[in-house]
Amino acid sequence: MVNSGYAVDTNSLWTKADLERQKLYRFNPHQKVDIGYNKDAAVWCRFTIQNTDPSQSARTWLCFNNNHIDSLTLFDGGTTQTIGDRTAMKSPFIEALAFELNLQPGEEKVVWVRAKKETSFLDFSYSLENQIDLETKSSQKIALTSFFIGMVFLLLMINGILFLLTKNRLYIYYIGYSLLTVFYVAITTNFAKHVLFPQFRFFSEGRLYLGGLWYIALSIFLSHFLRLKENQPAKYRIVVGLNSINLMLILVTIVLLVFYKHFDFRYFFMLAYFMLLASIVTIFWAALVYLKIERTKAVYVLLAFLPQLIWSACLILKTFKVIPESLGGNWLLFISLYEVFLFGYVLSKNYIEIFLKNSALMEQVILEKESSLKTINEVQLRERRNIANIIHDKVGSKIAHIIHLFDMKNARLAKETIGELAEDIRDISHKILPKALDDGALFASLQSQITSLNAGLSDWKIELFGYDFPEKIEEPWIYDMYLIALEIISNAIKHGQPSLITIEFYQYTSYYHFQFIDDGLGFDVQQTSKGFGLENIEKRINYYKGNFEISSVKNEGTIIQVSIPVGKS
Repeated sequence: MVNSGYAVDTNSLWTKADLERQKLYRFNPHQKVDIGYNKDAAVWCRFTIQNTDPSQSARTWLCFNNNHIDSLTLFDGGTTQTIGDRTAMKSPFIEALAFELNLQPGEEKVVWVRAKKETSFLDFSYSLENQIDLETKSSQKIALTSFFIGMVFLLLMINGILFLLTKNRLYIYYIGYSLLTVFYVAITTNFAKHVLFPQFRFFSEGRLYLGGLWYIALSIFLSHFLRLKENQPAKYRIVVGLNSINLMLILVTIVLLVFYKHFDFRYFFMLAYFMLLASIVTIFWAALVYLKIERTKAVYVLLAFLPQLIWSACLILKTFKVIPESLGGNWLLFISLYEVFLFGYVLSKNYIEIFLKNSALMEQVILEKESSLKTINEVQLRERRNIANIIHDKVGSKIAHIIHLFDMKNARLAKETIGELAEDIRDISHKILPKALDDGALFASLQSQITSLNAGLSDWKIELFGYDFPEKIEEPWIYDMYLIALEIISNAIKHGQPSLITIEFYQYTSYYHFQFIDDGLGFDVQQTSKGFGLENIEKRINYYKGNFEISSVKNEGTIIQVSIPVGKS
């Protein structure tokens, strides 16, 4: 059985003797006492506790649900105990600030508790708990918080490796935001004070500033995740401006805390809360707009950020007493765990997808290279076979004839045949690659070859025109272009049966253009494959970063256009 009341010592000047003259406001277990913003105020609580069992002693724990009271001092007869954020002593349980009370059978005891929180918002409630429940709740909280911290550090390690592999700054922003999440959760859940650093005395300030930095880091991460700078620059500037103001407020209040400890920070707190809420709303709005740009990313942000928005809004509204209660501290733990895990999954998933796409692309490149090598080998084999046929048909037969003439002792005719053989060898060499090509005379070399072809054609004619095309050019592709032109002419004569083949060479500022037109049979481009010859031509043009286009209409002829950039190899 317990009766309780409280009084507010505005300037923290009362002694125990002064308490007897003060009016106490009654409050019950689990009833919230909300002092609001205070500066150097203390709250004195009087508890009358009675053991109603006349035969057995009782042991209970007087618990306060706010772990972030600067100091909480129990006066139990001649015994004094102090615990809290601003003290070197910690509560026996992470779940609450708790004092042990022992009562003899039928004993009634009066104890006083002084709650102190400097320059901040103060609220609390109390309850009487048994040790088993407190130990169970504390063990669960420590286990859950430890699991959260361990999993976050695992995600940080994974994303650190991904940053080293990709050099993508988004992973750094995620790591920074996640680290601040760990620190903030550790302080808010009392894990830092209870488990990690029990002697540290500035967790109240640390919680306040880490909360601000945490939201700044989150907004920076989400801004880059949604690419606000490129897609929504106005909202990006708003977020950057709000973050800059919050950083300035943090720096100013730190300086004031060091040099002016009694400064009234109320309006700084209000402005900071307003800026954080405005930043949250702006990013949430940006995510809604981003649904039209990249739906998947926007959905991820909304799914992750909506619980955060609700929790933060409730905390801020409760601070300004717009609503009576906010979501509990455990909600923060679950929300942060969910949020960090979700973004860790998203970033890892994106990397895996990019890695798989790059692997598929590399496989495609390898296949293309293998195909190109195969094509080159086939071309070389075909050209060697053509050269072998020419040598066999012209050179071989004449050499055999010359030997026969020498056997017949006909030196005069043998000499004439040798001269013809020399002329044939010169023509073969010229057909393979004219000497003039070495000097860059692509147009003249092709003109010479076309003249020879026209001399051997009766029903067809080939015309070559140059428009601002230089006599000599220094480009690595002129040998290929010469052979490509002969290949196109050969294909047109062989398959198109044209009466006229027109070739036009152009030079422009940034590229060379070659056009081949015939009035032959043509073909359906959609229904007919390019074949080995045209595919080989296209591969060679693509090698020089050029463009190859073919258009044809059945019974109307074919047009082939080639463009190659100036100075590209």
